[in-house]
Amino acid sequence: MKKRLLGVIAILGIFTLNIIACGSNKKAEIKEKSSVDTVKFGFVDATGTGQITGTLGIAKDKGYIDEELSKINVKAEFVPMTGAGPAINESLAGGNLDVANLGDVPAVIGKAAGIDTELIATSGLRNAASLIVPKNSNINSVKDVKGKKIATQKGAYMHEVLLNILQNDGLTINDIQFVNMNSQNSADALTSGNVDGIVIGGVSLGKLVLSGYAKEIVDYRQNPQWNTSSYYVARTEFAKQNPEIIKAILKGLVRAKKLSEEDEQANLQQWVKAGNSEETYKYLYPKNDYVDDIAISDEVINSGKSTVEFLKKNDLIKNDIDINKWINTSYYDAVKNN
Repeated sequence: MKKRLLGVIAILGIFTLNIIACGSNKKAEIKEKSSVDTVKFGFVDATGTGQITGTLGIAKDKGYIDEELSKINVKAEFVPMTGAGPAINESLAGGNLDVANLGDVPAVIGKAAGIDTELIATSGLRNAASLIVPKNSNINSVKDVKGKKIATQKGAYMHEVLLNILQNDGLTINDIQFVNMNSQNSADALTSGNVDGIVIGGVSLGKLVLSGYAKEIVDYRQNPQWNTSSYYVARTEFAKQNPEIIKAILKGLVRAKKLSEEDEQANLQQWVKAGNSEETYKYLYPKNDYVDDIAISDEVINSGKSTVEFLKKNDLIKNDIDINKWINTSYYDAVKNN
């Protein structure tokens, strides 16, 4: 009897040690999964100010993203990228960014080049750009740009807009002297007289037109058919290992969108806070519709498919991209009603 009792005690002791060991392993596993304490979030800094406007700007400056991340003991490091989409792609490829907001054109180019990302959210179809020239220029129509120096950033959404503008009037990129410059440098080149025209959007467009320096040859507000989207993408490895971080970021964006919808002054206030004038906002967004969709709509998907075809046709990508397979809606679906 005594031997049997000792045997049972021994078995129970081994069982208990196994439970403790398993518990320790689980704790170690949990600790390992939550070991990331910072998420690096890249965004396009077209003006070089480091300020963010729109839904993402509200989510950042109101502290929504920080608040959601703090619940899982993570901090956000927002990284301004003056090199726009191409620079963001380079940083994603090198693992120097975890999440980013960039135009659909560079995002697709990056994906086609082998950068392993997931498409997690979108701005909606509000990426837009106009063709502008100096006020005193003798260029008064698209046909007049033939043989002229026209600048915009290759591989950015403005590049697609430029090609669409040219194609609409029976021209191609070979009919102009194309100059590859980012938005900030394009604006400087126009004012210094180093180029004849530029394709540009956002605050830089508003400033150049409202200052009386530039005139619009093609006004994006009259041509919404050429609008494209910005994508929120995450490195696949990072997202798979840190799904709660992705969800927290999207929660912050959902909160910002809700504020924008409830307070019609929210986006204007964010715009001004970023150092821009009220006049440029009202000029660029007369319908006060500067709000991200976040959800990936059928319209955005179809636009993305058109972007893929545009890039293939113009030899900017070699590999085909399946937009539907790129999308991962699980993160947004988990938080959209929160």
